[in-house]
Amino acid sequence: MFTKSAALVLLAAASASHAVTYTVAAGAPDPGFSADQTLLVDFDSTTLPPGYTLTGGYGYRTGTTGEAAAPAQDTTQYLYVSSALSPNSATLSTAFDLSKISFYWGSIDAYNSVDVLGAGGATLGSFGGALFPPANGDQTGSSSNERVTFTADAGEVITGLRFTSTGVAFEIDSIAGTAAGDGNANAAVPEPAAWAMLVAGFGLVGATARRRRGVASLAN
Repeated sequence: MFTKSAALVLLAAASASHAVTYTVAAGAPDPGFSADQTLLVDFDSTTLPPGYTLTGGYGYRTGTTGEAAAPAQDTTQYLYVSSALSPNSATLSTAFDLSKISFYWGSIDAYNSVDVLGAGGATLGSFGGALFPPANGDQTGSSSNERVTFTADAGEVITGLRFTSTGVAFEIDSIAGTAAGDGNANAAVPEPAAWAMLVAGFGLVGATARRRRGVASLAN
């Protein structure tokens, strides 16, 4: 028979369990994602690639301002969430099932946290900045600007990330991932080159149609 205190210990252990694991790589600059990942979203444009959505409170910045600090040696546009925004969290969702996802986390603070989302938007794990010491908000140090990678346990898929900040800002850039390969229609992650070929194909079709209309006009 469990005592009340034993039951509380078990409940705490269950609450702390995750269906994902994480690894970190020191930044300043971003060390980049592993060879089995593909760049998914770089935030250089406020228009996301097809299959990705952002909801909640968020902003875009380049460089360091009063609202946010660029991840160490990151000169491109990045995403941030902040307690100054309402709400103070943002969710990046994808239509593609992933087995792994990573991003460059700038000036890691204990007041920042990320939730890894799974099928149906369920939370697979919640990770606060304190897990990545020193978590002191240093804007230039390699141990406070890191690429954090989350890997789903067997039988799980990753479908998004929720970023939350109860302080000045949580800065994120260059999200990459690995397709789950689970056979679902949404499992494949489009390669950037594939999107480029698709856009080029649409352009070629349009050009051909214009030429045909021109020829028809001359014939008339």
